[in-house]
Amino acid sequence: MHNGELHTPDQYTFQLPILVEFGLGVSEKVGTYAKELGKKVLIVTDRGIVQAGILKKITDVLDVFGTDYAVFDEVSPNPTEMDVGEASKHIKDEGCDFIIALGGGSSIDVAKCTALLSTNPGKISDYVMLSFSDLGKIKKHPLKLLTIPTTAGTGSEVDYWAVLTTSRKMKDSIGQPPMYPGGPYLGATVALVDPLMTIPLPPRQTACTGIDALSHLVETYVAKGTNPIVEAWSVYAIDLIARNLRVAFADGSNLEAREKMMQASIMGGLNLNYANLGGIHSLGEGTGGLYGNIPHGVLMGIFFPHVIDYNRLANPQRYARIAAAMGEDVHGLSVVNAAKAAAHAVRRLLEDLDLPTRLKDVGVKRDDLPAIAERAVWDGATGGNPRAVTQADFVKIAEKAYE
Repeated sequence: MHNGELHTPDQYTFQLPILVEFGLGVSEKVGTYAKELGKKVLIVTDRGIVQAGILKKITDVLDVFGTDYAVFDEVSPNPTEMDVGEASKHIKDEGCDFIIALGGGSSIDVAKCTALLSTNPGKISDYVMLSFSDLGKIKKHPLKLLTIPTTAGTGSEVDYWAVLTTSRKMKDSIGQPPMYPGGPYLGATVALVDPLMTIPLPPRQTACTGIDALSHLVETYVAKGTNPIVEAWSVYAIDLIARNLRVAFADGSNLEAREKMMQASIMGGLNLNYANLGGIHSLGEGTGGLYGNIPHGVLMGIFFPHVIDYNRLANPQRYARIAAAMGEDVHGLSVVNAAKAAAHAVRRLLEDLDLPTRLKDVGVKRDDLPAIAERAVWDGATGGNPRAVTQADFVKIAEKAYE
């Protein structure tokens, strides 16, 4: 132990099979990589990307390189098994042998699941991860996948997971890291992370995705079983978000702010490969499963400070460090009081980003809070929460978030 912090054993696994290129304009390398990955590509995206002209920028490059392609642009904002089924039919009908995911987390997650079903039997629900005993279900390498994110939020372009709303009205996780060197995993072969792709993102989506990125960093930092590499990335990237999310929200054309937000998002996504999340995601995904029309980042923001308030006594040193990384003046405060400032920092950020802070303001019914709490218990992120949490505890947290 050191300064009262919980001891983290120095034993962990770290594998990075994904090639990541980061920087302004790296999306223009899509043609070079596409020639190496296959003969015909399915581009998985959504209508908003098409209307914003982002898809054309990619297909123009593919045209120059003579790469044949087909487009599936029907991804929903909160994708379901049906989205994967439609994309899987499309890739088969078009005879594509690799995939480009172009968009936010929804498009990337659908692309991952489509790549999985293209080489493995069954339906996507067969691969839902209800516990860690489900790891290893993916026996064959999914199709090669190139990801080009257009938001700075989910980190899905570099993680081993996908989230879909399933028939039980729950946002369930599908995923797998490599179980052995060179083993099959759910994720990209190549990620081209180009901050220029986020320039067209409207302020509201910039705010929502930025809060999502922040939640990944905070939760993996305090999660049970985290490790020193995740901890270092988290503190660094929380500071990046604290200094740049407001700027990117207010001035989407600010390249430095967009670049720093993309860096933070990548670190959050990488963290998800090596550490669990916690109660923010448990409650957010439980709510998102019942209410498919509420943006994920909005729900993360609503639950964020309330979960911090619940958790902070389990590891006040970590939460005090979060508060400092977010710009709170904790000089002279006790560790316990400095930890309280972490929730205050999040509330100030949500206010500046003009995001809702109450469940009742986004259409959630009070009568649904027990069902949300039940789904939160089901969620795999609950096991990573730094403080033990029951269904009754989740109800109390949700009630505070409602008002």
